[in-house]
Amino acid sequence: MPLFLVVGNSLGRINALGKIKDLPVHERPREKAIRYGIETLADYELLALIIGSGYKGHSALDVSYDLLSKNSGLINVIGLPYVTLSKYSGIGKDKALKILAAFEIAKRFQSLKDDLNYKLINSNYIYQRYINKLMSDFDNQEFLFLVILDKKKNIIHETNLYKGNENSVNYSIKQIIKKVIQYGGRFFYIIHNHPSGSLKPSPDDCSFTMSLIADCKNLGLTLCDHLIISSMGYYSFLEQNVIYKS
Repeated sequence: MPLFLVVGNSLGRINALGKIKDLPVHERPREKAIRYGIETLADYELLALIIGSGYKGHSALDVSYDLLSKNSGLINVIGLPYVTLSKYSGIGKDKALKILAAFEIAKRFQSLKDDLNYKLINSNYIYQRYINKLMSDFDNQEFLFLVILDKKKNIIHETNLYKGNENSVNYSIKQIIKKVIQYGGRFFYIIHNHPSGSLKPSPDDCSFTMSLIADCKNLGLTLCDHLIISSMGYYSFLEQNVIYKS
């Protein structure tokens, strides 16, 4: 029975419910990776390589497909905690740790890569830097992060200012300004998430942002952008022309 799987933005077709060794050689993940390059593998094939083996009547491809389909893709699998991941059929404790280790290596690599590109800091850079941090928490809470930059727009300090409830983030403008001044900042970004998935800023988000801009103006500080992040992407007050580039 053919199964269909959305991988990234494309529709991939796999013949599951069978052993990998029964597939034609050119369709087996290991052989494809060796012959054509690891980058040619789809998400479910890469994950199957990490999983390694399935269980009775189900191949590693079956397990990979099931895991991705039940979580609507790789982005949500990355955020699964160990306890949840280990309970999936064909995963278990050891494979859950292998999967988490692979994801952690990828995150650390991205962080190291980001550290070499401070001069390219913009709203998309900040989004890429924080998407994993904000999407890895599944307790329906909002977080507010502050990224402080010096006068050359290099990052000099990052901090999680607040962990709130599912409806709001409460943090005073005075406290944000105090933090920026404390670390000798000149520019800064604020980032928070919407666990609901909506990217639309609330009236409170808008009034908070405008008040922050106004209070910073007299102090020689600049809010570069306020980003709202969800599983759908990000909303930028700067890109929406709510605030203007400095």
